[in-house]
Amino acid sequence: MLINNCEFAEDVLYDLVHDVWVRLVEDGVATVGLNSYMAWLAGRVSTVYFKPIGTHVGRGSVIGSYEGPKHFGVVRSPLEGVIVEVNQSLTSDPKLLQNDSYRAGWFAKLELKNTNSEGAQLVSLEQARKHLEGRVSELKAHCYKAVPDHELYAFGVECSAVLVQLNEYLERAPVGTVVHVASDEPTADVEMVRWAKQTGQLLLEKRVEDGVHHYLVKKVV
Repeated sequence: MLINNCEFAEDVLYDLVHDVWVRLVEDGVATVGLNSYMAWLAGRVSTVYFKPIGTHVGRGSVIGSYEGPKHFGVVRSPLEGVIVEVNQSLTSDPKLLQNDSYRAGWFAKLELKNTNSEGAQLVSLEQARKHLEGRVSELKAHCYKAVPDHELYAFGVECSAVLVQLNEYLERAPVGTVVHVASDEPTADVEMVRWAKQTGQLLLEKRVEDGVHHYLVKKVV
């Protein structure tokens, strides 16, 4: 489900106090992750740190941290337990926190203690929806379908000039590169759609916010 362009999974429970989610399993182990909007506050996440495996944590205890150019944040445990596994994939690919927040971007696994009493503080997406809408708005979080590798801001110039820069950058960039283009040019939408068709590159996302056109472009050829 999308809430203000931020993705939320329907098969997890949410801790509204600590901005995290939990996926419970029958063997007493829970997977914990960071809500999508929190990861996006950091910009492009560059560093992820975990507390050591075997660490006992209470509800609200820090189980790790993440950092990007715009924000340093901590991940807090929604339940009492012992850290039995951490997602080492985040060390080599921190963008998973944003690109796949509720699956491959999970943060840690806990062997739970006092499951019954603690679990009462977790709610479904439907129950959490109004709170999450307000939280995304309060934090002014901007979520996209993919983390950009490069950004082009073009205000007060024609979109055609921006496309020249975009072409030059993509010529040097490897396949799979994602670029965020922002323009206040009224004709930007027409120009970007035409450009994507002509070049064969993928227009992942487009939106308008406060009069500014935002595009995510992915190099596929």
